[in-house]
Amino acid sequence: MLGLLVVLLQMIKPYKIMHFPTPILKKNKSFILENVKQAKQYVNQNKLSQDDLVKLIEIDPTPTRKFVGWMAKQWINKTVTDIDNLRNTIEEYNTFLNKGKTKIKDINQFKTFEDLSKEITNLNNSGEAISNKDLESDYETIIDNQDLLIMSPHTHEASRKLGLSYFAFRDCKEGKDSSWCTTYKAPDHFNNYYYKNNVTFYYIRVRSKNLIEKLKEAFPKRYKNLIVVALAVLDNGIIDGYDGLDKQIPPSDIETFTNIINIS
Repeated sequence: MLGLLVVLLQMIKPYKIMHFPTPILKKNKSFILENVKQAKQYVNQNKLSQDDLVKLIEIDPTPTRKFVGWMAKQWINKTVTDIDNLRNTIEEYNTFLNKGKTKIKDINQFKTFEDLSKEITNLNNSGEAISNKDLESDYETIIDNQDLLIMSPHTHEASRKLGLSYFAFRDCKEGKDSSWCTTYKAPDHFNNYYYKNNVTFYYIRVRSKNLIEKLKEAFPKRYKNLIVVALAVLDNGIIDGYDGLDKQIPPSDIETFTNIINIS
């Protein structure tokens, strides 16, 4: 289970994120550098610590880290002092934003964290709250071509939907389902990993015969179980992985796998 977007932050030196370069994300490098520029100025002015900047970068749910500057301003002005409260509010705002539920599309229009919190509360109380269908659709498609399908779920509902459709692998009475615990009907596993431990998941399906042949050469006894893989970057930057039968993949094999499918 993977957090490719988090790993991209290694490109922004000198911040302490595990190095995991990938051509998939290089296109976002310039946007990220620009979006964290304001926050970096606060660091240079000794208004914001480097460790706090890293935390703010990590909790920004957008691929280009477009909320980092605003969050840094709120943090140094102490309009918010609880990092978990900030993360949850930003994630909820981003979900409303992506679903077109909020009229205020520029976060900089919120002068304080309290203003943003009030907007979220008003949306939740107005009937504009996220429906179950919205929750099921709360995922990102990172790659969708003839070689690979890579998707990142942001809710348990989305994770389960993806596990029962695009990444279904295990045989069952109904046909096929997913072995990954993050796709089970009960939300506990996904919510614990995603919300409490800041794990970002990426589900991968290998499509092309060429890539499957390369997997067969590298893993002759278990390549079939690597047709679908769940990768993650844990909160401490360690990459973890599981095959289609939910067997943990050793770190060296994760590196081989990502080299083969060209995301490393």
